[in-house]
Amino acid sequence: MNGSVAAVEVLYQAVVTDPARWNEQMFAEWADAVASDGAVSRQEAKYVRRALRVAQTLHAFWLEIEDRPDLGWESRVDLALGLKAWRPVLALAEIQLATSPSEGSFEDVAKLFPLVNNQEFLDGIDYDAWQQTQT
Repeated sequence: MNGSVAAVEVLYQAVVTDPARWNEQMFAEWADAVASDGAVSRQEAKYVRRALRVAQTLHAFWLEIEDRPDLGWESRVDLALGLKAWRPVLALAEIQLATSPSEGSFEDVAKLFPLVNNQEFLDGIDYDAWQQTQT
């Protein structure tokens, strides 16, 4: 994962696996840290804010559940919000692919695209094949 995509995934993982540890101050500190590193463009900031609101919703959902199922963090995100949670993350990944194409940013989109759209990204082509179409 790259940049803001990685930051959001770390946030999601933290709030669904240990919701009791999180509070409004921690959400504010996370947002400040992401904004202060200077790597978030204006376009990305819109989706970082959406992801932050999603994380707060995930937090509230998992905070209320006392008997948490033994699931991985991604499954917990899916159980709580499904596609809604992944849309801003996919948007961030697509922005990163468009602005800083790399194998890592391509893999981020290829991983997230099927979660949101229920189909393979670019019919399953790999990074090398995609890169040839970009020249």
